[in-house]
Amino acid sequence: MAQTQKKSFMVKGRVAGLGITCYERGGRTYLRTSTRKAPSRQSVGQFKTRSKMRQSIALWGAFGIDHKPLMDTSDGLMAYTAFLKANAGLPTTYLTKNMYCRGGVLLQPETVVSSGRMPQVAYRFDLLADGRRVVLTSLATGIDPDELRQLDLRTNADVSNLLRLTSRNPQLQPGDMLRFYRLQQQVEDGCPGLRVECCDCFLDDDMRRNVNLESWRFLSVRGFLAIADADSDDQGWAVVHYSKKKQTASPQKVLTACQTFRQYTTDKAFVAAAKSYGNVARLDTLIPNDSNRE
Repeated sequence: MAQTQKKSFMVKGRVAGLGITCYERGGRTYLRTSTRKAPSRQSVGQFKTRSKMRQSIALWGAFGIDHKPLMDTSDGLMAYTAFLKANAGLPTTYLTKNMYCRGGVLLQPETVVSSGRMPQVAYRFDLLADGRRVVLTSLATGIDPDELRQLDLRTNADVSNLLRLTSRNPQLQPGDMLRFYRLQQQVEDGCPGLRVECCDCFLDDDMRRNVNLESWRFLSVRGFLAIADADSDDQGWAVVHYSKKKQTASPQKVLTACQTFRQYTTDKAFVAAAKSYGNVARLDTLIPNDSNRE
């Protein structure tokens, strides 16, 4: 039997620091040295694109390993890739190189935290009679709309019985999960950071205490489930419905009044960030006066 040699080659590895590429061709392994280096400078356009990407990557990293955004897309993208794509439309923010190295990340309205084929959970800010602000959801509690009641939710069964009793929320099925997100914008030594808290509640008959519920307070407002203690403008919230049976989630975005991110979208922030990298081509000649503009 005649044997044919491979005409294509396969890269096996690179030693970037030495400019060496190791590849295989025709059953033999070759070493090739590089005669040119990748340019160290970047254009203004490249810097803006990379700043947007850095923000999305930092956002993903802010979510704990067990509470990453649930992303089910029609094109079957990995959750990470789908998350970056879904948030590509957020305003571009500019943090210095040092801020990114320290984990800098910003809370922005309309940040996508899940996608999928389940019905969306609606929520909005609402004010109680005493002026307190809550996050009012579209999940019916079955409690008299005229009654404002604090809810004692300690177990998965408590949540399930409240929201699934007599099929008041027919989209919620046994074994489904509700995930509550609370995002806190923080600034430490001039560097913005993001703390993400998550509470998962499976809609089942488990009577054991759900420790995730202990730091959350819920109310029944006008007959619907509401998240209390929502007065801070530095916080954001989201509620996600996940179906374990269908392996999909509801499409949800962050609700927040936080405006901290805006100061990092200005020309002044752009120039400060670009200068911190020290390799943005023609920066001074293109926008010499931007550092004085807001």
